[in-house]
Amino acid sequence: MHGKRGRRIGDGSPPGFTDESLKEDICVLLHHIHGSYKAALDRLPMPSLAPRLLKAGVCIGFLDSVSNIIVNTIAYSPPPSEKEEDVAPGSKILSQIITDTSDKSVFEVPLSREKAADMTIARRSLDGLVSFLTSHFRYLADTEALRYLRLAKADLLAAVRLIERDRNKKSNDELAFNIASLTTKVALECAAVSAGHPEPDVLVEASVVMSSPQIDLTGLLAGQHPILAEFLRQARVSMNRSLDICCKKKNKKRKRNGQTSTATESIEGGKAQNRLGSPLTFRYTESLMLLLLGKIHGLYLQALAKLPRDGLRKCHHSSLLKGGYCYGPKDPVSNIILNTIWYGSMFPTPRKFELQFKVDIICTDMLARVEYCSLYGLVALLHTCFPSLTEHDAVLYLFSSDADVHKAIHKAKKHGHAQALCKDNNLHNAYRQAAVASWHPDPGALVEFFTHSSNMESAEVLAILKQCKLTNSAVECLAMSLTHTRSEEKLTSSSQVLSKNQKRFISEFRKKFRHDQNFFVRKVNEVLSNYSQENEVHYKLHIICGVNPKVPEGSSAGLAMRKFKFEYFHINFLATAKGPNSVLTAPQLFFAQCSNSNKDKLKRPSWCTPVQYSCIDNVRCFPCEFYGAKIVHPYDETYCGCCDDFKLMAKREHGTWNELIISSCDFNVDKMCTMTEDWIYFDPNMDSKVAEMNPISNVARELRGWKGTRIF
Repeated sequence: MHGKRGRRIGDGSPPGFTDESLKEDICVLLHHIHGSYKAALDRLPMPSLAPRLLKAGVCIGFLDSVSNIIVNTIAYSPPPSEKEEDVAPGSKILSQIITDTSDKSVFEVPLSREKAADMTIARRSLDGLVSFLTSHFRYLADTEALRYLRLAKADLLAAVRLIERDRNKKSNDELAFNIASLTTKVALECAAVSAGHPEPDVLVEASVVMSSPQIDLTGLLAGQHPILAEFLRQARVSMNRSLDICCKKKNKKRKRNGQTSTATESIEGGKAQNRLGSPLTFRYTESLMLLLLGKIHGLYLQALAKLPRDGLRKCHHSSLLKGGYCYGPKDPVSNIILNTIWYGSMFPTPRKFELQFKVDIICTDMLARVEYCSLYGLVALLHTCFPSLTEHDAVLYLFSSDADVHKAIHKAKKHGHAQALCKDNNLHNAYRQAAVASWHPDPGALVEFFTHSSNMESAEVLAILKQCKLTNSAVECLAMSLTHTRSEEKLTSSSQVLSKNQKRFISEFRKKFRHDQNFFVRKVNEVLSNYSQENEVHYKLHIICGVNPKVPEGSSAGLAMRKFKFEYFHINFLATAKGPNSVLTAPQLFFAQCSNSNKDKLKRPSWCTPVQYSCIDNVRCFPCEFYGAKIVHPYDETYCGCCDDFKLMAKREHGTWNELIISSCDFNVDKMCTMTEDWIYFDPNMDSKVAEMNPISNVARELRGWKGTRIF
């Protein structure tokens, strides 16, 4: 796979935020927060709590801001050694809360450790609110978090709902925001630490307990004054009741008016002059692209699960990585399967260059590349159909349509975007532009396949594509049905394109790939065997579909001092439960955390658990995000990378900040380039450019570059 690299999507786009707009956002938010503190001081059940409010009464939690301040104030019990201060008048207390916006450091986001210590509790609360959102949601920039908070009037739960709505999460979704989830608890602790709360664990417990009527209040009320204990009990009842009533009213209002006062316009409900919602949210093309890539990765995992194990291990793995794009005339998963089968039939690898062993692992970087190329193809296709669309809006339409370009086209039409003239010719041209943008080796043949393969609409083909898992005979039937007229050009001899060193390197590199593959397969089979015994259901490996070998045991901070030692790797694989109908049973996606060594099984135990495709952007993992690894993690398990790094970032002791994670991920997922792994699947008929662009003068030196590094 090769092509000419053009500009990246989003290059040159306006950032969406300026220094002035940032200051305005912070000033507006501080105005809301100051108002909440004034109301909280008036509602405190005991005036003597005012000094405690200045220490622990941050407006972080899942109730309204005023209630959060009161609850956090009451929940915190100063240590006996700490002398209670005399109660000052309310006006004096409030003067210590109001933030002086003439101080330029107020507008730093996030605050530095030195500056945070001197800030008012109102300004530290704002830092905590931002920290919660950026710790909970992947790829959310600090300035974008501020904008969501501004729209929500500093109400944390309202801001969460706005983000989830923009990210296509529904309230009844199984993986929608959950107050009791591990990710939420970690984000709460990060928020408490960022806000300078004296006991972050107390805030986490208070937020979870007060927001969950089924949880006993006893632990939170231990040692509290009877008046305060009763206040919290009554407050929780009224707060949850008012929260339910408020949600119902908002839902009714949304149905009646199609919008709310705090929410931005959605794509579905946008007006003609505001089709893609308010310019206040989702202005970061970089973040939006990463989220869209997560959806695309989920589609490829589904396609891998549908392909038959034997065919996938023998030949489909190669054609999927070279031509299995997710755009075409069908839904994305069907397109991946059809393009994979068609490419394998149209451009078969010469027998001499076929791998002499069955493949059990899909190369992670090569899979990331075909996904990235698919993204460029989708954007090019949509932009060709609607030239007036900006790149950002094209990405947003695709994201809201789950990477289904036909749904995106329908939405763009619905919102009145002008479509290019001559529908048939335009579609032909759109497919060509997509093929070129995605580096397809033969754009003309692909366009011909898309536009002249009438058998794609046959009842037989449609019935096969609806199956949850394809058999080898079903794949053969699809291959026979698809149009593929091979070019009559003379096949290229390997001696014409490969030097002796390149031939030798291919042979040695394939041996290394097989050896490294065996390591990962052995590790996966071990954890899968343990899982099978524990659950009394036996599984068989279908395919390994993602590896990140750079997972440290603790925090990633100070890796240089530890000589970049990575004790674990995170891995995704598909496995099928054994049984009488296993041939037709769809494989289950698993996540595993395994030791990178063969010698420390007891010290560093390995384990695995089933996961859902849609989990990919619902949980956090610092090393996987930082290195751009699209690994699906479990929603309710603790693993390396899920919390330590984010807590250190909140303490400002990590050396990495939120914006750096996003930019590092964006840099590492961009695989639109030739890579060493291309030699594994080298085909002299299709990859002569790869050989031309990558001469090998010293085989031993090239192989030494991979010493100590596994191919995955």
